Amino acid sequence: MSIKTILGYDIVPGVSEEEYEAWLFDVHAPDLLANPHLDKIVFNKVLRPVTQASGGTADVPEGLTFYRIAEMYYADEEAYQRYLAWFDENPLPKDRGPGGRTAFRFYLVTESTTVTR
Repeated sequence: MSIKTILGYDIVPGVSEEEYEAWLFDVHAPDLLANPHLDKIVFNKVLRPVTQASGGTADVPEGLTFYRIAEMYYADEEAYQRYLAWFDENPLPKDRGPGGRTAFRFYLVTESTTVTR
């Protein structure tokens, strides 16, 4: 069983995409990957929602936006708990963390099942 956290977020107003991207890949991702209990991160940049008007089947609530949906992978629930404990012992300095940059919309812990051909 694989555990994954899924985060949906926007950029805080006043932070440019260029500033955010530089911080995300040059500072934040390396800080997260310093934690030995995190296996990988997948950053999905949202291009657009799929709505009934654009040929899909879902309606997106007005005003609901996401800049990215991020996926963080862990070997199992115990690895996720060790990940949290590691950051309790090794907190990120406030100037390197997401505060003031990232507007989280949701943060979920999930059990992942992959289906392939």
